[in-house]
Amino acid sequence: MPTKVTVNLPDQTVEAIQEIAKKRGTTVTEALKQVIESQRFLQDEVDSGSKVLIKGPDQNFREVLFHTPRRSNSGA
Repeated sequence: MPTKVTVNLPDQTVEAIQEIAKKRGTTVTEALKQVIESQRFLQDEVDSGSKVLIKGPDQNFREVLFHTPRRSNSGA
């Protein structure tokens, strides 16, 4: 069963997810779900040691780097 979540987002972020939804022909809710699931997939891959590469129109590859904040061992 879905859980309703309320978040405060900057206007720029709201505009971005609205644009993604429009390009995909879906709702903002579905686009947000897809973006979160995509991010989780990519983060899981990076955490397991994989590299994420993008092949540009010039056929060159670029690595996508993800910043992962270090977790504190203090338990806080």
